[in-house]
Amino acid sequence: MANRPFFSIVIANYNYGRYLGDAISSVLGQSFADFELLVVDGGSTDNSKNVILSYQDKIAWWCSEPDQGQSNAFNKGFSHASGRFLTWLNADDILLPDTLNAVYKKLTDNPWADWATGNFIRFRSSDMAIISAPCGPFFLPSWLQGAGRMIPVYGPTAFWKKDVYEKLGVIDETLHYTMDVEYWSRLTMAGYKQVRVNHYCWGFRMHEQSKTAEFDGHERSVTIKDRMDFERRYISEKTGHSVFFMYRVLGLVFRILDGSAFVALYNKIFLVGSVSKKVAQQIKVVITICAVIE
Repeated sequence: MANRPFFSIVIANYNYGRYLGDAISSVLGQSFADFELLVVDGGSTDNSKNVILSYQDKIAWWCSEPDQGQSNAFNKGFSHASGRFLTWLNADDILLPDTLNAVYKKLTDNPWADWATGNFIRFRSSDMAIISAPCGPFFLPSWLQGAGRMIPVYGPTAFWKKDVYEKLGVIDETLHYTMDVEYWSRLTMAGYKQVRVNHYCWGFRMHEQSKTAEFDGHERSVTIKDRMDFERRYISEKTGHSVFFMYRVLGLVFRILDGSAFVALYNKIFLVGSVSKKVAQQIKVVITICAVIE
């Protein structure tokens, strides 16, 4: 395909007009420019459509119409995507600085990889304080991939081949909370090879309307917890993926040896609770730490 972009990024939105501009700007402000942006709005009744219209000359494709939920919105966007690699972004979250450049470099340096994953940070919407900054393994050898192994994906910080999406099938639209987990399980069980990107790719905005918000005293309702437990059991039965105890232990030992466990501990002690006017300023600390390893 002539002039095919490297990345296709789909933003799904429904009545998050107050955050949507930040999400779009976080993509358009990336240092790597070989991407297309697609926005799927579920027929919002707030100012979302006006926000989209203000960026429409920079959006490859968009729609504003009723849909069947978040998974359906992602699939709708991916059906119009032409990039080599796909990813998604929720409308209330942000793509962190230099993410696309870091992922592009990792994928081009490792052409065997079918998908790539990075790290993410949770931040509180009210004051931009970091709630958590998990750090996954810096490296992922082949013996830690496949059936029985853990899948080191932190939030939806995954980028996978459009060709793989066409072979593997669409995001499961029956799932409301764990559609990402189900998809990563399918990728793993199908034998697609993953490469880790030592970069904080995704900023997860925590606010009271978040689907799975659990922070500062905000807890998931019993209904949500029960639904998530049901979805996890469904995923295990559908994909056949479960993690063997031996590989849990080996994975932890490997993380201690490669140093990523210590970075995760550092973040937990020194970064959680820190506040800055801009999330991007906070992120530079953890990006710098990982860049040394890179």
